[in-house]
Amino acid sequence: MEWRLKPERHTAPDNIMKRPRIFAAAICLFASAHEMRAQSAGSTAINDRIASLSNPMRVLTVAAHPDDEDTGLITWLARGQHVNTAYLSLTRGDGGQNLIGNELGEALGVIRTEELLAARRIDGAHQYFTRAYDFGFSKTADEAFSHWPRFSLLGDVVKVVRTFKPQVIIAFFAGTPRDGHGQHQVSAILARQAYDSAAVDTIQFPIAEYGKPWRVSKYYRTGRQDPQLATLTINVGEYNPVLGESYAEIAAQSRSQHKSQGFGTLKRKGVVKSYLIRVDSRVPAPAGAKMEKSMFDGIDTTPLIVPVDSVSTVRLLANLAVEAVADRQAVAQGENAKVRVTVFNRGKSELVIGGRDSSGREVPRTLAPDSSFGWSVTYARGVLTQPWWLQTPRRDDLFSQSIGPLGSARSEDQRAILETPSINVPVWIGDGNPTMAGMFNANQPGVRLVRSPIVYHYADPVHGDIQRPLMVAPGISLTLDRTVEIARAGVPLDRFIGVTLRSALSDTTPVTVRLNLPAGLIADSAARTGTMALGSTRRVTFHLRGTLPKGSYTLGATASAGGKTYSSGYVPIEYEHITPRTLYRPATMTLNTIDVALPKNLNVAYVPGVGDNVEPMLEEMGVPMTVVQPRDIPTVELGRFTTIVVGPRAYQASQELRDNNSYLLEYVKNGGRLVVQYGQYELMRPGLMPYPITIRNPHDRVTDENAAVTIVDAGSPVLNTPNKITQQDFAGWVQERALYMPIKMDAHYHSIMSMNDPGEPANNNAIIYTTFGKGTYFYVPLALFRQLPAGVSGGARIFANLLGGK
Repeated sequence: MEWRLKPERHTAPDNIMKRPRIFAAAICLFASAHEMRAQSAGSTAINDRIASLSNPMRVLTVAAHPDDEDTGLITWLARGQHVNTAYLSLTRGDGGQNLIGNELGEALGVIRTEELLAARRIDGAHQYFTRAYDFGFSKTADEAFSHWPRFSLLGDVVKVVRTFKPQVIIAFFAGTPRDGHGQHQVSAILARQAYDSAAVDTIQFPIAEYGKPWRVSKYYRTGRQDPQLATLTINVGEYNPVLGESYAEIAAQSRSQHKSQGFGTLKRKGVVKSYLIRVDSRVPAPAGAKMEKSMFDGIDTTPLIVPVDSVSTVRLLANLAVEAVADRQAVAQGENAKVRVTVFNRGKSELVIGGRDSSGREVPRTLAPDSSFGWSVTYARGVLTQPWWLQTPRRDDLFSQSIGPLGSARSEDQRAILETPSINVPVWIGDGNPTMAGMFNANQPGVRLVRSPIVYHYADPVHGDIQRPLMVAPGISLTLDRTVEIARAGVPLDRFIGVTLRSALSDTTPVTVRLNLPAGLIADSAARTGTMALGSTRRVTFHLRGTLPKGSYTLGATASAGGKTYSSGYVPIEYEHITPRTLYRPATMTLNTIDVALPKNLNVAYVPGVGDNVEPMLEEMGVPMTVVQPRDIPTVELGRFTTIVVGPRAYQASQELRDNNSYLLEYVKNGGRLVVQYGQYELMRPGLMPYPITIRNPHDRVTDENAAVTIVDAGSPVLNTPNKITQQDFAGWVQERALYMPIKMDAHYHSIMSMNDPGEPANNNAIIYTTFGKGTYFYVPLALFRQLPAGVSGGARIFANLLGGK
């Protein structure tokens, strides 16, 4: 039964009032993806921008995650029809996997946010989010709502609708179990409820907090699962001769920005169809839904009248370029960065700008064609540069920061522009010449502000021109290598702890680092002191020794410099396809000491997988470890290893591993032990596993991390040697139990344990194994790749048993 809010009071929404057809809004440069393109891509982008100014139509698309969106439809709308288009993703994709690095959780959410922004810069749409944290896969809407406060999330969607004011909402899912992922279902449920509530409900969603009511004219969902039900079919493969590509080809570039998810996409030429199903209409659209010619049938699409001076302004400002170059990449809180501002007139007409004279006054200055003018300013800001939604800790699975100022929502592309350190340059676009007045007030009529991000600009020998946004950082940033480590309880610990220091202080400064250790551990020195210059990075290593009983302990580090003490720092997140970001965390680490025994005479090789943080945790347990890259398998003497472990999704990500898999199977035949962590459907290819298995699509998984576990083979060495595995070892797990479990397998395989989510049949294949030649082969869908990095005791004990030994 669908859940709906019952409104008690009705207020006329903005868009049922008679509105003028005159475009009168002030043009604010760099306020949208369209305007950014207009500054960087020449006359085509300028004409796109002008066309967008006259189009009154707005379309809001809604789904759950980065990469859920139909980029073909979005591109066709934004770039082809010049419709003001936005994508609202409930989450930032924090709960997914990472094919390009080891970042998971909130760090992955930062990457995927930036990937969406990179996609929007290509397809021309805006990007919105709610406060929902992606907690991982869920099977039902009820399960998803058990993590997310329903009313809070609906309020976010209502706020986006009332702010963006779309005539049409398109949900990319249906809101039914056919959507698969529970979060997919929730996205469609909330989209439909917001369609209803945004127009009339000012009791539960008061104007002061959520904005004025807005009446959406139509509600659609995509018909990609039910193309036969489509009421509207759009050829998003339509070719644009001005752009030199079809919208589907441009969309492929947009889609391919989701590199962390491995979504690189071919550019398809020819007809590519997107299907829409009309669910509801509040306007007199054709009686038969399939008679529609356009999603805007029945809606007033009269073009806005764009004043000539507005068009002229766009063209005028497109000939203007502003550079603001800082003398450093990071400026410390409380200090100033020197910034050189240069304005270039690349057009054929004079421009009047507000520049600085030698005394620092802002005065009008005339720029002749093909000329420039520059001046220096100082920049200071007290707020750290960091993802806005992570400025305060989240509350369970909801970020605590509001999605916008009171009464409105702010798009992520707007936030990225407004929150980046920048310089505003006043430009005269009015009549006459203001230079006669001798002063230039940025607030006076006829003046527009051109915003330019402040960047650190340098040439890289390989990549050429590099521009990094200026960031505000602590004077000294310090981080420990990891936030969680494990160790064997009651066993002497002998370990090196690394502390990374980064200085944003202007002066060369002595820095002293100290560790805070629990009783039972000592370091080789109480403190380390070194000198750091502006922009320098230094790594300090402490040697720890001691013995700790079973338990959980906190280790921390502090740095002292210039009379101040620092206890936190940032980790850079940098990939070529996204804007660099910084993720802050306290300089602390949790050390979980675990009662775990290791098999004797171990010598383990580890083949890394995707988003794989397992290998360092095994080393922390004291496992002798050699990392072997897939390409090196043929050249390594595999027979010297007691066990070889293959990381999660390694076969899916590495063609070299698939090509060299025969060496691993031969190793097993000769008496080796091979442990393969979870893979995907590629494991069903002949020859990758010793004997065939079948994985259902969608795959069998247990998403309830507390689901009951039933032992199938109590006598298995995996459950008994060298650690006796009990139900206690399945307590405290994180995110999920298992994934990509086979539903069928060859008779050579044996099962060890069984599990299932509530209300589903049991699956006995969370760990399976077989004898192959003289050795043993294990396939492990059990989500140990999540448990070890989280320091879960049971995960470590089970993994130790899997390693076996000779």
